[in-house]
Amino acid sequence: MLTRRRFLDLTGRAVAGLGAAHVLGPMPLMAAQAAAVPKSVAVPPAALEVIDAFVKRHMEEWGAPGLTLGVAGRDGVIAARGYGLRDRESRTPVSPEDLFQIGSITKSFIGLCALQLHQEGKLDLERPVREYLPWLRIESSYAPITPHHLLTHSSGLPNPLALPREPLWTGHAPGAHFHYCNLGYNILGLLLTQLDGRPLRDMVRARIFEPLGMSASEPVVSQAIRPRLAASYMPLYDDRPFPRRGELTEAPYLEMDNAAGCIASTPRDMAVYMQMLLNRGRGSKGVVVSPESFARFATAAVPAPAFGPTAGYGYGIAVAPTDGRLILRHTGGMVSFSSAMHLDMDAGLGVFASVNARLGGYRPNAVCAYALSVLRAALAGEALPSPPEPDDPFRVPNAADYAGTYTMPDGRALVVAAAGERLEVVYGGRRAALERAAPDAFLTQHPDFILDPLVFERESDAVTQVIHGGDWYAGTRYTGPKTFDAPAEWKAYAGQYRNENPWEGSARVDLRQGRLWLGGAELVPLEPGLFRIGEEDHGPDRVRFETVANGRALHAVFSGTEYLRVET
Repeated sequence: MLTRRRFLDLTGRAVAGLGAAHVLGPMPLMAAQAAAVPKSVAVPPAALEVIDAFVKRHMEEWGAPGLTLGVAGRDGVIAARGYGLRDRESRTPVSPEDLFQIGSITKSFIGLCALQLHQEGKLDLERPVREYLPWLRIESSYAPITPHHLLTHSSGLPNPLALPREPLWTGHAPGAHFHYCNLGYNILGLLLTQLDGRPLRDMVRARIFEPLGMSASEPVVSQAIRPRLAASYMPLYDDRPFPRRGELTEAPYLEMDNAAGCIASTPRDMAVYMQMLLNRGRGSKGVVVSPESFARFATAAVPAPAFGPTAGYGYGIAVAPTDGRLILRHTGGMVSFSSAMHLDMDAGLGVFASVNARLGGYRPNAVCAYALSVLRAALAGEALPSPPEPDDPFRVPNAADYAGTYTMPDGRALVVAAAGERLEVVYGGRRAALERAAPDAFLTQHPDFILDPLVFERESDAVTQVIHGGDWYAGTRYTGPKTFDAPAEWKAYAGQYRNENPWEGSARVDLRQGRLWLGGAELVPLEPGLFRIGEEDHGPDRVRFETVANGRALHAVFSGTEYLRVET
């Protein structure tokens, strides 16, 4: 997804695999629906059957309504498949001809369009962006931002989805750090269409879709394509972590023409696109970008730890060496779609998967990674790898680490009980299971703890306290202070804020242990009422609290996007 990453990733609520009660009930998985596509790569049918079986199991584990899968080799499309339900209400199965929104994988298309314009002499990748777009307001003491910086998420700009009304700012010198920035690609879309002379939809169609024969794809999400787009789903509640197989509701239909993530495609078309990438810019009908341009596209320009400890970012694609292989990959999240694309450049294989739902921070990376491993083995004549073990979010191998009694300064106590590899929280006369969300973080359906994860903190590897929203509970081994001071005016900033745009949703600010927090990110004061989001001094995202009435701030502006306080 786009702007919600700004909040959900920071708060820890977007951890793939957050689990909770099984609320959807058994989901009948349709047989894989395969498109009639040429299979110019000889893959044993048994390999595709193994992938099919894993996809079905994976969908059931995660509560995914439907999924599309595209598989490619350097010589052509290997498979285009659909699984599960296109529409839960009508029980219509997914067809490989259905459109799914690919989200931020769109950025790779924008990167290729930029390189084409560079080849044509229309775009200087090192020229200040404001020389092209003089109306763009950026107040910064650093060197000018260039298209190269926008393409590599190293501009230092904050990360709203749309341009705010106020002038922009930067958190660091351009090129110094990676900070994922949808706004940068929004600006790129405006710049490229100005230089190309055509609207975004026409530019992408002419420069990428038509040369590759991607005739089923759509460059923007509009009302016109609605009949072809799969029905899609989002969490019923947006003010809390999403549990494994949590309750979904049908998402509103939203148009999207922002270059940060606006393409809808089919698995066959995405396989055709991956074939071109595997051939380093050469499609079946000719060259899309030159070898030199593709090398720039697929070379890490800046370290990108958000994509893995060894990953970097090129021009709209993550470059992630893995087990001695060059892997290009990207994920995409929309309001109600979750996608992933992985390409093994050494093996000449690519896999794309997309789910018609937002399931917290889930992306179908596991599908892509396992499918690649199966295909590599099959083409090498080796035994096919076994699928990963089913992920049981209730299993906690080190459950004993967390067991104990934890007490608030006001005397309230919660008990964490371990039974083998299972954990329960006991509070207020109720017991509820704990489910793994991340290392040392758990979800529960206990009504007193449903709005935030329970996060256990350690001292010298021993668990000493539990954090829940604005509350903290000290264990018997906790040795730190139990009283904390904070500026009196900070009490006015704590609370729940909402923006009714589905891209934004809910954000909660907590005052805890003398500091303000947006979920798991500390708010660092810059000036009265203005805070940086996160401890890193180069982070550009900010929140400003406004209109304090009756001891409460009524507005919070997150990097230019306004939220209103709500009572919960």
